[in-house]
Amino acid sequence: EMAVAAVAPVGGIISVGIDVEPAEPLPDNIFAIVAIGADRAGAADRRLAGRILFAAKEAVYKAAYPLDREVLGYEDIAVDLGAGRATTKTGRKVSLAYCVAPRVVVLAFVGE
Repeated sequence: EMAVAAVAPVGGIISVGIDVEPAEPLPDNIFAIVAIGADRAGAADRRLAGRILFAAKEAVYKAAYPLDREVLGYEDIAVDLGAGRATTKTGRKVSLAYCVAPRVVVLAFVGE
């Protein structure tokens, strides 16, 4: 139903992670596992903020793992959607961009 591609100049981005999710609210029981006190939803759609947060953490993991080789749980990734960034427990800084149409798509990337 959907394809996603990311393109960057050679040398500008060292790792990319993408996650695609349905544009539906995240079930409360899953939100309780995903969200931590350090997470910030910013101006994200309140109905979909949990789903965007979930997708962001999935995308961050995909971008960070090849660099750090560290298995991360949801509690190991702090996301600030408003600022467009996340930080892992290893201190890795990851930039974020997302959209919601027709699905939630989050792009996480690590620059040089």
